[in-house]
Amino acid sequence: MWWIRILFVVLVLSTLVFALLGWQTGNPRYWQWLKRVWRAGFVVVLLLLLFFFLSRLARI
Repeated sequence: MWWIRILFVVLVLSTLVFALLGWQTGNPRYWQWLKRVWRAGFVVVLLLLLFFFLSRLARI
């Protein structure tokens, strides 16, 4: 499941970048973007897992 690795790397890198920018600048906009990225990543993971399990069920 290579897509989980890619998504995890994107989430980790965006977390580091937005957290560093938010901490250095003190701008709350970066923290809002970080929350959006994590929410979107969580939704994408859930949808991909749902698709994965439904495709497995369809093969049975």
